[in-house]
Amino acid sequence: MQTDEEFFAAPRRPPWRRKNAAMSENLKMLGEYSDAMFRGDQDAVFEFWAPEFHSHVTDRVNPAVSGTDVRSHEVVWWDQVRNAFPDFTFDVGLLIEHDDLVVSNWTVKGTHTGAPFYDVPASGEPVEINGTAILRIRDGKVVEHWGGPHCQRGLGYIV
Repeated sequence: MQTDEEFFAAPRRPPWRRKNAAMSENLKMLGEYSDAMFRGDQDAVFEFWAPEFHSHVTDRVNPAVSGTDVRSHEVVWWDQVRNAFPDFTFDVGLLIEHDDLVVSNWTVKGTHTGAPFYDVPASGEPVEINGTAILRIRDGKVVEHWGGPHCQRGLGYIV
């Protein structure tokens, strides 16, 4: 039996990366999406996010594009991460599912040795960006989103 210390010290893997883990179709789909984006498959956003996708975050942080197709913004974000942090990792530490909603708390870690991250120049330092996503999934596609990185335009790094 694992002690509490061993349990909390053990690395957590999202269900789609665990062997023999039972999971819903929604979690399988999100795992496939995350893996595709990690590999650099930019078309994955358009495959896994519905054309009518709505981001409630956009309403708050960039109202000028609210109501438009903002899926390409996700592609830009992943490109920024990949180019700024060539050694990046993407992990999901918390995953909660209820009906058509999935909540995840995710972390990107890497060393800022590449291109600027948005307007922040490379520092050569390790960077950790944490975020929370609440996603509504319908018919195998993400249709709504709340949350996002706990930073704005690359600011708020946790080193």
